[in-house]
Amino acid sequence: MNELELKDLFVSSLESGHIFDNKNRNLPFINPKNEIRIKNEGYFGQFDLVIAILHRNSKSLQASSELESYQNILMRTNQLTELARSEKRRIDCISFYPVELKSSRDVLDGRLPNQIMNAILTFGRSMVVLDRKHIKRASLKFIRMLPATIIAHTGRKDYFRVISVFDRIVDTGMFNIPKRRFVKTLLDNGISEGIDKIYRRLSTLERINQKLIFNQLYNSDAGFLKEEVEFLRQFSSIDATMSYKKQILKYVKESESVKITDYL
Repeated sequence: MNELELKDLFVSSLESGHIFDNKNRNLPFINPKNEIRIKNEGYFGQFDLVIAILHRNSKSLQASSELESYQNILMRTNQLTELARSEKRRIDCISFYPVELKSSRDVLDGRLPNQIMNAILTFGRSMVVLDRKHIKRASLKFIRMLPATIIAHTGRKDYFRVISVFDRIVDTGMFNIPKRRFVKTLLDNGISEGIDKIYRRLSTLERINQKLIFNQLYNSDAGFLKEEVEFLRQFSSIDATMSYKKQILKYVKESESVKITDYL
C-alpha cells in the first residue's frame, strides 16, 4: 500500500468512525459528537494531513481547571482564531492534530523523530498513522515510546486501531526547566531578589520567541496579545549592552594561569 492509498483509507476511517481503541479512552478524534475538518498537505506541505477537531461539549476556559487550554491558545493564537472565525466556533473548542503517514513502502528511520518534533513545535502534539507492516512485536516497544499518538491500519478495509496515545499538549520550549533548579542557579550567582518575576518574564520572552519562529517558518501572523506587545515595549527600554568579548578574554587568561600553575 502506498502513501496515497493509506491516506485515503485513514480519511475514510475518520469520516466513518472506524478507528477503535481497545482501552476505550475518550479520544477527541473518535468521539462521534465532535466534527472533523481535514486539510491535505497542511501547513505548506509540512505535514501529510492536518486534522482539526471541533469539540461539541467542551468546557469553557473559566470552568476548566487545566492550564493546558490557556497555554495552547497563547502559543497558537493565529492558527486557532483563523479556523474559529471560519467555523464560527469558540477558540477553546478546537484541537489540531498534524498527521504523519508511513505506508508499507516507507522505512521507519531517524527522520520520524524529527517529523514528530516538527509537529509538536508547530501544533503541540503529533499523530503518526502506520501501515500494518510496521506493527511488529519487535518494534512495538520503540513505537510506544514516541511522544505521539500512534494509529495503525488493521489490514481490513478502512479500519484502524489506536496503538498508543500521547495527547498532552507540549506548550513550552527551551525554557522548560524545573523552577527549583532555576532558583538555585540564580542564588548560586548571587541573585536573591525578584526571582519569581525573572522566571515569569523569561517564560514570556520564550513564548514570544516561539511565536516569532512560527511566523518565520510559515509566513503567518505571530498573533501577539496586547499584554505581549506592552511587554516588548518595556523590554526595549532595558540596557542590554554586555561585554561578552571582555568576559571571554578573562576566562581565557584564567584558564592559562591554571594550566601554568599545574606544572609548577
